[in-house]
Amino acid sequence: MKNSLWQDKYTEAMLELNPEALPARIATAENAINQRIEEINLRNGVSEEEHWALGDALRGLRVLAQAECQVRRSPEPDKPQRQEAP
Repeated sequence: MKNSLWQDKYTEAMLELNPEALPARIATAENAINQRIEEINLRNGVSEEEHWALGDALRGLRVLAQAECQVRRSPEPDKPQRQEAP
């Protein structure tokens, strides 16, 4: 039976709309994926498809985390930038 806990945690992170909760969701999903990778490394005969899915999920979480960091660092579009007098 395939472990779907990592898939649930990945989905929760990808669908999280609250920017305050997103970093924790990403971390939880990454932990679940890494646990699954450890589990399948101890066993033989796990499908190559799941290996690919785990790798894709980790890459997706990294992209999401990078996008989140860029959004948090960028200034708000409606706020004028403070300019220093010459």
